[in-house]
Amino acid sequence: MSKISYFFGKLTTLISIYYIKFVYKTSKIVSTGQYKLLKADNDEKFIVVFWHGDSYSLYPYLSGQGLYVITTNNGRGDYINLICNHFGYKTIRVPDESEGGNFLFKIRRQINGPSCANLTITLDGPLGPYHQPKRFPFITAVLTKRKVLPLTIKCKRKIQLSGRWDKFVIPLPFNKIELHVYDPLKITKKDLENEAIYIREQVLKIME
Repeated sequence: MSKISYFFGKLTTLISIYYIKFVYKTSKIVSTGQYKLLKADNDEKFIVVFWHGDSYSLYPYLSGQGLYVITTNNGRGDYINLICNHFGYKTIRVPDESEGGNFLFKIRRQINGPSCANLTITLDGPLGPYHQPKRFPFITAVLTKRKVLPLTIKCKRKIQLSGRWDKFVIPLPFNKIELHVYDPLKITKKDLENEAIYIREQVLKIME
């Protein structure tokens, strides 16, 4: 990456940080469901799942709660890392799912270690397809012995980038943003059988 590309990438990232903070400051934020489970002082920790296209809208929501965020090792992950650091999140850098590796054990060590905290994972992964749950969050839940906590977000006024695979959502200022945290789901090894089709379908029903 050239210095010029890095400069403009970082500048864009800073603009996106302050824009989403302005959106939250000027909007009505409504939390429903099991929001209390996401607090840093809650004893039980979870694997929090949401759609990739909603990720930008969520950044200020849990600012200061110290949670972990999964992001990739590529250039895109570098900018996400900057945003996460600003909002007080801790990133765990992993390769794209196609590369494999023992990163699952790295994740378990970090999130269950001294800085134990909730872990967020995009349900449809870093590459899609759109709103098709991947196995990775459920495998992680079983390996870390945590429940899955689904979260959805609805923005009354938004721009949706239909040209992107995730239909990326950019909320507008002076908005109403509703966030709903569903009841936690316990995932077992049996749920992972047959490509975890059953549990993926159940979570899809909840979040759609």
